[in-house]
Amino acid sequence: MRSTLEQQARAQIDRLLIAAGWRVCGISDVNIQGARGVVMAAILLVAALLSSLALADVPAGVDPTAAGRGQPFWLTLAKDCTVPAGESAAGLVREAINLLGSPDPTWRDDVGYGVIVSCVYQKKLLDTGQRRGIVDRLMGNLRPGIGEAGTDTVLLRSFSALDLSILAALELQDPVLDAAWLRMTAPGTPVFRHAEDERLAAALLSVMRRPDFDAASLEPWLERFVALEKSVWQPSPPEATALDAAQNARNLLRSLHLLLVLPRPDPTPDQLVAREKVVVTLQQIRR
Repeated sequence: MRSTLEQQARAQIDRLLIAAGWRVCGISDVNIQGARGVVMAAILLVAALLSSLALADVPAGVDPTAAGRGQPFWLTLAKDCTVPAGESAAGLVREAINLLGSPDPTWRDDVGYGVIVSCVYQKKLLDTGQRRGIVDRLMGNLRPGIGEAGTDTVLLRSFSALDLSILAALELQDPVLDAAWLRMTAPGTPVFRHAEDERLAAALLSVMRRPDFDAASLEPWLERFVALEKSVWQPSPPEATALDAAQNARNLLRSLHLLLVLPRPDPTPDQLVAREKVVVTLQQIRR
């Protein structure tokens, strides 16, 4: 019968202990009280040997902390991203990124790339802030080792770029209207003073001029402006952060309306419908 990896490791440890002059015996033959110091020294030696044997199987370029979980753990995570209790998807993704530079395709492709696909793209377990942190980390991986010859740093750069493409694909799935709303009204966001509303309005206009744009999709989005304006004035006095959010929302809608009424470029039929809807909403929220 073929021995297990654990049995092989134990046999290797026994050989090393014997070669070092130790006597290897079963637990029943050990006199712990008579040789406590010797036993403790042996335990420490065995622990060190186990550690060196385990890390000997970790390919170069693989973070030993991440690899210490074992490939079965990571391959299972890459399959369906079932996050164990006490762990976080964002933390595991950050660990997986450490494996992108491995020359071993299992660690690099199946784990470093696969975990991003499973946890970030398919199950969408990371929020916007966490995704931004991952993007920053991957962007930082694109420069190390440029110009080197005969090294594996190209793997880290290439597979970091591949992971970035997954994040970019996810961003394309997020509705642009929702993204603009969140950008302007996120809790704690101060009133913008550097034409942020105009730039966002320009992006929204480009969406509204697309052939596949449906003006009816504006209605639930515009309802948010009315609901926000009403909620701001329910407390007395209103909260400062809520007032800032409402002001940003009004500025965005005003900038969008200005772009929608400009004669050039020629407005599309849906753009004309959108313009009327925006005017009605502005009338409802004006102070």
